[in-house]
Amino acid sequence: MADIDAERYVADLVDMHATVAMINTSGIVASYPTALPFHTQSAYVQGDDLATIVEACHAAGIKVIARTDFSRVRPELQERHPEWASRTSAGGIVEDGGDVHVCPSGAYQQECAPRIVEETITVLDVDGIYFNMAGFQTTDYRGIDHGICHCEACIVGFREAAGSELPVTRDLDDATFRSYLAYQRRTIDAAKHRMNALIRRIRPDLAIDRPSDDLGGFVRQESNTALDRSPPEWSYGASSNTKWVVGSLPRTVSSNSSVDFIDYPTRHVSVSPERQRLRLARSLANGGGLDHYVIGRLDRRHDRSGLDGVRELFAFHAAHEQEYRDLHFAARVALITGDHGAWREYRGWFRVLAEHHVPFDVVLLDRADDSVLARYDALILPDHQPISDEAARRLDRFVEAGGTLIASGRSGWRTEELQPRDDTAITCLGIETVHGVRESVRGAYLEFPEADGFPRLRDTDLVFLDGPYVDATYRPQAERRLRLIPPGPFGPPERCVLPEATGEPGLVINPFGAGRSLYVPWTCGALVDRYGFPNTSSFVADVVLEHAGIEQIGGNLSPMVEVTWLQQGDDDVHLLHLVNGSGGEGISSVEPVMMRDVEVVVPFAREPAHVTGLVAGQELEWRSADGRLTIEVPELELFEAIRIE
Repeated sequence: MADIDAERYVADLVDMHATVAMINTSGIVASYPTALPFHTQSAYVQGDDLATIVEACHAAGIKVIARTDFSRVRPELQERHPEWASRTSAGGIVEDGGDVHVCPSGAYQQECAPRIVEETITVLDVDGIYFNMAGFQTTDYRGIDHGICHCEACIVGFREAAGSELPVTRDLDDATFRSYLAYQRRTIDAAKHRMNALIRRIRPDLAIDRPSDDLGGFVRQESNTALDRSPPEWSYGASSNTKWVVGSLPRTVSSNSSVDFIDYPTRHVSVSPERQRLRLARSLANGGGLDHYVIGRLDRRHDRSGLDGVRELFAFHAAHEQEYRDLHFAARVALITGDHGAWREYRGWFRVLAEHHVPFDVVLLDRADDSVLARYDALILPDHQPISDEAARRLDRFVEAGGTLIASGRSGWRTEELQPRDDTAITCLGIETVHGVRESVRGAYLEFPEADGFPRLRDTDLVFLDGPYVDATYRPQAERRLRLIPPGPFGPPERCVLPEATGEPGLVINPFGAGRSLYVPWTCGALVDRYGFPNTSSFVADVVLEHAGIEQIGGNLSPMVEVTWLQQGDDDVHLLHLVNGSGGEGISSVEPVMMRDVEVVVPFAREPAHVTGLVAGQELEWRSADGRLTIEVPELELFEAIRIE
């Protein structure tokens, strides 16, 4: 802001084909002249003022989102209001690079933040508002975890809510910690509802970040890297972030941002240009908007290596705006997720579905009411433990009505308040009695007493296990597949003899009403995510494709090609994306391998009028027979978007 020129700033946005800019306005510092004594004025508002910049953006057809951050304050404010600061368990102030953390329970976020927002959206003609670092933050920008906040507001508030002192450890098996998580959620939800109501009253036209109502807004997330995070970056991160928003919040825009820089300490150096292109292509292919995140102005960017690739994707989107309006998934399979889900188990099932070209949605459990579930033929519940009694009944009703439910691990073993159950709340899984969970069965295997149903494992007699295994008795009608070989000696080599197999299964298929469930009493998805060995991924694929009978998109597609199937509005128009991820695996991101003479086969009941490759800019050859549409794609570089009318 020290010497910013509105015309230059807007010209750079126009050159990138951007239609929205997110600019810092409020919170830690005010980027406009503020009249509030608890809002620190930026010392660098010396160029064109923010009102002028917003006006120039609007003149160019560019919307502006106000970025706010109420997680920290400047030290001089904290000195006047010591009660605002987040505190360690020892009572120390949580300080981060010259700023002081403030707690969502305290007066600054509860009372001052709404007044700052009111001033911001009154003084500035912005089009939306975003809340950075919302919630109870314990980790600072240096990666230091300061633990549970022990400010006076938290101590008193939790004591009044739960009748106890704050928890000592963060452990889901600790009842006090579970109560603390509920206290956090209630505190955040109440503040969000109040802020939402304030904004709707003053500026009902604003797009709100993660609105607490169903009137629409946007969800901004990030695909990013971090210096201390174990590589590689999950290749499907942008797809997953976009899918759950598009699949669960139909009135909300998914804005998954490709973060230009490597990490906070390296904000001025970019990640691989090809990684940015792949992230953006995956967001677009899954029905989201394009979002690219840089620090500062484009004309001041030290590392410009990725901007050409970003511009290319934005230009494509700009040229095909009408084709990308009002999209929704047309999939018949949903992967269920939600708060406190088993992340690695989820990622493993996600990867198998993507690499075997099964069109699927991602749906939040708390959004999956009966009408939502009725859209699907099959649901997958990957070791998702916290499920309310009502959600469990919805899943049972779904299966009873003819649906297929695949579940793994300890799905349904906790209430929505994270209280443990003795066994699952989901009746349709066919579990009669749970005898316990072996937390580790390392060294155990599953053997195939019969080979049918597992064609991808025809060259092996065993599937290896690692991690927990659920010991249970199942209802008489349930079909038990595979047999557990318990852990035996695995060293020295002279003693590596397999024990005898038991009657404990690796897959249980239970008829329930007009449908059925497929229960995997171990965490196969987590092994796929950790190792990716075909021994496990082939098992998961056979469960999905052979035993559940879920249909995949055919052709000669490589597993490295992600396929998404979207429909536009209520029209008979479909958008089929092929995203070439061959350059984005491992720790490096390079230009994807050009794939030629790609053939894709999709279920399509009628002959289409047009089949157009939007990237190629031409009609594609196709043929239709027996309810299948076969499309020929001559070349596939990063992606192709096929419009079928």
